[in-house]
Amino acid sequence: MREQIERLAVLQAIEMRVQEMEREKNEIPQSIAFLEEELRKEEDKLRAEKAEMEKLGKERRQKEQDLEEETDKVKKVESRVFEIKTNKEYQAVLKEIESAKKLNRQREEEILEILEKLEQGQKRIAGAEKDLEEKRKEIQRKVSALKEKEASYEQEMAGEVRQKEEKEKEIPAELLSKYRMLAEKRHGIAVARVAHGACQACHMNIRPQLYIELQKQETLIMCPNCSRILFWDNGLTKAEKT
Repeated sequence: MREQIERLAVLQAIEMRVQEMEREKNEIPQSIAFLEEELRKEEDKLRAEKAEMEKLGKERRQKEQDLEEETDKVKKVESRVFEIKTNKEYQAVLKEIESAKKLNRQREEEILEILEKLEQGQKRIAGAEKDLEEKRKEIQRKVSALKEKEASYEQEMAGEVRQKEEKEKEIPAELLSKYRMLAEKRHGIAVARVAHGACQACHMNIRPQLYIELQKQETLIMCPNCSRILFWDNGLTKAEKT
C-alpha cells in the first residue's frame, strides 16, 4: 500500500505543478494587456500635449494676424491726422490712436506669453517623446518575455501531462477513482502528509495509535477530520524525490 500511496503523492505533486503553471499561463494575456494599456495612456498623454501646443499655435497666429490688421489701421488713422481741421476731432482721433496702440501692446504681450508657453511645451514634448520611446522598447521587451514564458509553459505542461498519464497507469483504477473523488471535493488536495503528529492539510492532530499504523502504511488511512488520504511525512519526502 505504501508504494501505491507514494505514487498518488507523486501524481498529486505533478497535478499541482500543472495547475500552478496553468494559472500563471492564464495570467499572461492580462499582464500583456496591462502593459499595452499603460503604453496607450502615455501615448494619449503625449497626443493631448501636442494638441494643446497646436491650439496655442493657432491662437498665436490669430493674434499675430489681429495685431497686423490693427497696426495697419493705426497707420491709416495716423496718416489722416494732418487732414483734421477741428481740435475736438483731433483730440478724438488721438484718443482712438492711443487706445488702439494700447490694445496692440497688450496683444504683443499675449503673443510673447504664448511663444514662451510654446517653447516650454516643445521642450516637454521632446522629453516626453524620448521617454515614450524608451518605455515602448521596455514594454516590447516585457511583452516578448511574457510570450516566451507562455510558450515555455505550454511545453512544460505538455511534458508534465505526459508524466501524469504515465503515473496514472501505475495506480489501480479503484484507488485512482477514490483519489479523483477526494481531489474534486478537497480543492485538488486528496493526499495529505502527516508531520509532527498532525495532518498538514487540516492541521488536526492524529491519534497515537493511528499515527503508528500510518508509519507502517499497510492500509489506506484517511484523516478523521478532513477525510484525505494520509501520508507519513518521511514517506512523502521519499516520494517527492522519486
